Amino acid sequence: MLSAYLIDIGELYIRCCFSKVNNYLALGSYIMIYKKKQSTKPQVISYERVKSYMQWMIERYGDYSAKTMLQKANLLFKDDKQFNEPALEYLIERDIINDLRYAKRLTASLSEKNIGANKIKEKLYTKGFSFVVINECVSAIETTDEDYFDKALILKVRKFGVEPIEDLKLKQKALRHLITKGFSYEIANKVISYSDDECN
Repeated sequence: MLSAYLIDIGELYIRCCFSKVNNYLALGSYIMIYKKKQSTKPQVISYERVKSYMQWMIERYGDYSAKTMLQKANLLFKDDKQFNEPALEYLIERDIINDLRYAKRLTASLSEKNIGANKIKEKLYTKGFSFVVINECVSAIETTDEDYFDKALILKVRKFGVEPIEDLKLKQKALRHLITKGFSYEIANKVISYSDDECN
């Protein structure tokens, strides 16, 4: 009799536990559905919102070219792009976004590396600068052909050794390597044939 009573109590306890679990699951499902509805609720796109986003991007990640910033805004606010260009113009007029200033700083940094003028142009182009800005910045670099030769020579020695390259296949490989680093064919060709004996 006692054992039967305990069994009944146990079954009742288990049923209560299952009931509570089901209630918690139902509540959890409701909360998830509610949050999902909230997250899918469309936010209003406004001029102030777009402008604030652009300013936040610059404060958080640093400078952007005007082209790149507009591309990012167009991607984020693709449902309504009418405020993107006006917000960008606001930042340009207040010198918050300045392509020439930003490009000059990048050019100065890139010119210190062992890369050629063409590679510098390529890197500036990927940042979204116009050809006018790129050419102005690269032409202002105080780097002579001799400077580029020295930079190319460092790369050649590092990868292919000090001796002049005689093997045709290896020579073509070295040429491709230096040209992809932004050096002209003329400089690359001189470098792979260069010997220390020429200075003696």
